[in-house]
Parts: sequence; C-alpha cells; structure tokens
Amino acid sequence: MMYVPQRRKDDGLMKRIFRFFKWFFILTGVAVTAGVVFIAVSFGGAMRNDVRPVMPDKMVLTYTLKASLPETLDNDTLSLDMLKRRMTYYDVVHALSAAARDPRVRALVVRLRDPALSPAQLQGLRAAVAKFRAAKKPAYIYAVDYGGSSSGLGDYYLATAFSKIWLQPVGAVSMDGVAAEVPFFKGLLDKLGIDAQILHEGIYKSMPESVTLSGMSQPARQMMTGLVGNLSGQIVAGIAADRKMTAAEVQNLVNAAPYTGRQALKLKLIDKIGFDDDLLAAAKQAAGKGAQSVRLQSYAESLRSVFPPDAEKKIALIVGAGDIISYSGQPHLGFGGGAMAADKIVKAFRKARDDKSVVAVVFRIDSPGGAPEAAETIRHAMIETEKAGKPVIVSMGGYAASGGYWIASAADKIVAEPATITGSIGVFGGKFVLAGLWKKLGVNWDSVSAGDNAMMWSANTPFTPQQAAQFQAMLAHIYHDFIARVAEGRHMTPAAVEAVAQGHVWTGAQAKKRGLVDALGGIDAAIALARQAAKLKPGEQAPLALFPPQKSPVEMLMDVLSGKTDDASVFPSVSAADILRVARGAADGDARLLQMPQMTLH
Repeated sequence: MMYVPQRRKDDGLMKRIFRFFKWFFILTGVAVTAGVVFIAVSFGGAMRNDVRPVMPDKMVLTYTLKASLPETLDNDTLSLDMLKRRMTYYDVVHALSAAARDPRVRALVVRLRDPALSPAQLQGLRAAVAKFRAAKKPAYIYAVDYGGSSSGLGDYYLATAFSKIWLQPVGAVSMDGVAAEVPFFKGLLDKLGIDAQILHEGIYKSMPESVTLSGMSQPARQMMTGLVGNLSGQIVAGIAADRKMTAAEVQNLVNAAPYTGRQALKLKLIDKIGFDDDLLAAAKQAAGKGAQSVRLQSYAESLRSVFPPDAEKKIALIVGAGDIISYSGQPHLGFGGGAMAADKIVKAFRKARDDKSVVAVVFRIDSPGGAPEAAETIRHAMIETEKAGKPVIVSMGGYAASGGYWIASAADKIVAEPATITGSIGVFGGKFVLAGLWKKLGVNWDSVSAGDNAMMWSANTPFTPQQAAQFQAMLAHIYHDFIARVAEGRHMTPAAVEAVAQGHVWTGAQAKKRGLVDALGGIDAAIALARQAAKLKPGEQAPLALFPPQKSPVEMLMDVLSGKTDDASVFPSVSAADILRVARGAADGDARLLQMPQMTLH
C-alpha cells in the first residue's frame, strides 16, 4: 500500500491553473488580433500604393540610390517587406525618360548611398540622366563621399552625368581605377584533401581555374587585362566628356586619387560642398516658386496605366535575370539569389505569342550563364515566337555571357551597353573528389555497384582515364552545339565564331566589333529596334507591357491567401538542406554550367 499525501486546501493549485489558462488565452488573442490588424493595415497601405497618385504642377524629383537595382521582381515571392513596392532598373530608367518630356518636372535630385550597380547599369542610368539634361532641366547628385575608404570610380562615373555634383563636408572622392580580383582556392582544397576534377572546352574558360590553379593562366590574364582596360577606357572617356577634360587629364587624376573634398573642389571634380537639405533648397529655387519635391517612386507610380491594358498594339517586355535553371525553385549556385527559370520564361513567351496585340518582344537578359539544357529551352521559345511573326530583340544588362549569350544569339537583334559583359562561348564541368578529406577525417566509404561507370559521379572516387575522356567528349559536343547555334543566329560561319569563342569574355563594345552584338545602348535602343522590326510608324502608339504583368503586393498576398499559387518560393528561405543539395550537385557533376566568372570591379 502506497501512501499518497492529500494537498492542503490553501495551496492554491486550482487558482494557479485557472490563472495560467486565463493569461494564455488573453495573450493568444492579443497575438492573433495584432496579426489581423497588421494584415489589415498593410493591406490597406498596399491598396493605397496601387492608387495612381496625383502629381503637383511643379516638381523636383528626388531619389535615393542605394544597394542594387533589380532587373525584375519575382511575381511569386513575398518578402518581409512584401507590401512595399520596389523599383526595378527599368522603372527608374523609364521614369527618368518620362520626366524629361514632362513639363511639370523641373529638376532632379539623386542621393547616392553605396549603390551596387554593374558598369552596364551605370551607363544606362547615365544615358537617362543625359536625356533629362538635354531637355534643359538641371540634375543634381549628392553623396557623403564617392567611395570613401574604398574605390568609388563607379559612383563618380555616374555622378559626372549630372549638372552639379555635391559632396558633404569631410567627404572624399575616391576614384582609384578599375580592377578585377579573382579568388583561387586550390591551396585550401589541397589542405582539405579535396581534388577538383573540372574539365572545360575553350582556353579562355577561366572559371574552373579558381579551384584548379593557384593563379591566372596566361590566356585568362590576357583576357582579363583586355576586359579591364576596355572598361577603364570607357569610364575615363565618359568622365572626360562630362567634366570637359581630356582623357589623359582624367587618367592622371585617377592615378593620383583619392582626394579630400577640398582637393576635389579645387580640381573641379565636384561643384559644391554642402549638405543635402541645402541641395534640395537650391534645386527647388532653380525649379521655380511653388515647386514641390516628389519621390521618383511616387512619380513612377503615377505613370502606371497611362496606356489601357487593351491597347491595339503593344511591345512585350520579358525579363530574365540570374542563374539559368530549368524550373522554378530548383537549387542553383546563387544560394538564394535571382534565377532565370526556363519554365517561367517559356510561359511568358507563349503568352506574348498568343496575344494578338503584341507586335514584338524585347527580352532583357542579365545573366552570367547556367545550365545548357535550360538555355536551350528558352532559346527554342524565342525561335517559336519569331516564327509566329513577332520579332524578338534582346537587351543585355550587366551580364549576358555564356548561357546568357547562348539564348541571346537567337534574337533578331542584340543590343548591349558598351560595358555589358558578354560572350564567353565555352563550357566546363566536373566534380569535386572528397576521398582525401574523408581520409583526414577518418571516414571510410564502401560501396557496391553494377555497371562500369556507375560510380562515375561519386564524390568519393576520381574519374578513370576512360571516364574523363568520355566526359571531355560530352563537353566538346556541347561546345560544338554552342558554336553552331551562335553561327546560325548571328549569320556567321562556325570558323568566324570559333575565332571569338574559346570561352573569351568581351565587353559590349568589343563584342560589337566582332559581330556578336548589333547595337550599343540600353532598353530604349532595344525598344526602338523592336518598333522598327514591327514596322510601326513614327508616333504610332505601342506601349511596353511587362509579360507576365508585375503583380501588386495586394495581388500577391491574395494569391497566397486564396491558394492560387503552389510555388514553394512564395515565402523563400535558403535552408541548410538547400545548400547541401547545391553542394552535392557540384560534387556529383551537376555543375556543368555555361557560366562565366563573377568579377569584382573596383
């Protein structure tokens, strides 16, 4: 018999239990109510954002340029700031172009806050600012420093397109030149016992060198020297033209940088030292009495729906940015960054092809490359659209290289900025062998297999000589297909393509001289070519329509709440499992990419 003591009546057990559940339900109710209120407030705010704002009669447009400007916004992705509409690169360029023609807009003020833009995007923004200034409207730019303790040549290159360059007191102008830095990991991999067995086709296909060599090969150094030199020449020439100097004078200033604010003012690199509120006051005074400051984003919102969605004729704009992959949600080397999913791009082309009002397509490509099979899928969709009588004009962004160029080569015309990184006609692939690492860690693997090549893609065994030869033949076959497709699309002989291929990377200006690009310019130049190809008359209305249309935050939220989207990327996150899948893909040979190396340009 077990003795169980009785509780004393005054220990308060039941009262404590009641108090716990009372506060549990109260707090739960508060949390749920707060969530509902947050959604309601955010939903209402988003709806207000969807209403086209009314603009004043006199405006000074203001814009803070910070971080990066995305080429596209994912229609299926809601982020933490999902109810804030972000501006894309095209939104900014289009708004500036419209403002140049709008008599209500009297001036422009841009503040720089450590933007991360490609040289090609900088050139596109410079061209848009030049159009604004050509309309006899002042454009001011302001920064606390142009580079500071790091190189700010890109920032300063953009700044020189403006009428007046302002710098905050104690700021600096750091315009130290152009450089390309490439990391090499072979020493680290050797210490870890990892062997990178990467094969390639094209002597300039240098991306694998980061894991197979300890420094640049001679062909890679030759290519990078030419690339950096050409970019530097473009930037120096642009600065010289805008600041009324010679190229030699600008190069001497670059070589002697950085400069304090006072030095920069004395050298006429800037026009004024002051604070941003003083600049805004000066811009309003120049704009005339009664001028009001308006955010560029609000102005861009006011431009929406200027043309009816059922216009008789329109030009479709399709944007593909990031690593080229076969389907949405597929892991890729961007680790959560942007991806050009072939299934989405194909769907956009089909809709444009089936829309009778679409007379031409502008395809904006900003990609360093990706999977050849995905690139081929998109290329086929472009060709089918062209066969349907709708010309396709490609506009290249910061990158349209390797797999990006595989796709672009099928276009009726290709437009690139002078600084666009393009070409890289080549292929590489392979695997990482981890046998040495496992030995260091004391891990032993054993296996059974059926088939001589069943273990070919195992990360635990190196290629046999026969397997390496077989894989090299596969890469050679892809490279041959690449050459053939470029030759067909660019109306060149295979020999002529081979002479500019071998994985060589070119700037847009270099590519045009070699027949890989038709014209230099931005999206506006591509639109002009699309109108010409569609045989539109001067002045004939044919608005640019995004395919698929960009959903508002409200529409995206409603899709989620109504269950209309089954895409797992609606609330994206990169988990450890995602990273492991990508890493395993690299080890198992799925890294066979048409891709060019990412560079850091200072």
